[in-house]
Amino acid sequence: MAPGDIQEEEPVIPLRIDRVGIKGVRRRISIYTPKEHQYEAILDAYVGLPNTQRGIHMSRNIEAFVEAIEEARKKKADSLENVLLNACRVLLSKHPYASKAELIARTLHYFTEDFTGRKISQPAEVTITSSLDNEGKNWNSVSTRIMGMTVCPSAQKSYHEMEGTELKKSPSHTQRVDLLIRVETGEKFVSMWHLIEASRAAFSSPTLTLLKKPEEYALIKHAFERPRFIEDLVRYALHHLFNVLSQDGYPPDTVIYIEAESYESIHPYNAFACRQATLRELIKEISAQ
Repeated sequence: MAPGDIQEEEPVIPLRIDRVGIKGVRRRISIYTPKEHQYEAILDAYVGLPNTQRGIHMSRNIEAFVEAIEEARKKKADSLENVLLNACRVLLSKHPYASKAELIARTLHYFTEDFTGRKISQPAEVTITSSLDNEGKNWNSVSTRIMGMTVCPSAQKSYHEMEGTELKKSPSHTQRVDLLIRVETGEKFVSMWHLIEASRAAFSSPTLTLLKKPEEYALIKHAFERPRFIEDLVRYALHHLFNVLSQDGYPPDTVIYIEAESYESIHPYNAFACRQATLRELIKEISAQ
């Protein structure tokens, strides 16, 4: 024990602690896909503390961030997920007393294309968690929370029937929907892009930060041709992820959780729907149809 390292003393009460670390460290991470994109990430880092050690060396968690981010820059990392997994490895090497390390990164935007093909940054809450033990076994969670738009199919159909207008050109009420998707896996990381694509496929239309008149027209036309109940939205997102993950060989115990809250425009309340299922359960449910 180095002079002054009281963290390595035995605790007065010898009990294990599951997670000890730091929260809310802000770092910029560059990802290359293949063009460079920079994410302003909020990072948390934890390790497990055995009952034989009084405390952890907090500064080593910062060092792990710095080393992992610098290595990602040099090697032109292609995903936030891989950066975090590498940071977990660095954490375990810097905390030899720990049996487990956990990294959480949150960012508030993602990069995509609008209706004209322009590259844009869209608001989103993306959270990636990577956990690794000293035997090399890891557990991963990826979640996205994205706002989109839905068009009510019931009101659209009612107007169509009562006015005799073309269905897809009939007015309806619209609402913004907050869609949360989370996927939990073992060894194999799920790309956040699978979740983002599932969200965008489920909405009647995405919401965009900047819309000129031609893009606004294209978005509204697109939305009214894809009216969705909130129940539809959850099913579309779930089915999209099921197809992608089952085709990519993810294990049957992969857990998918989808939650949607619709901020209703003509009602004084919100609508809500959710579903949680493993790939195994979905395979059984879909094959029985």
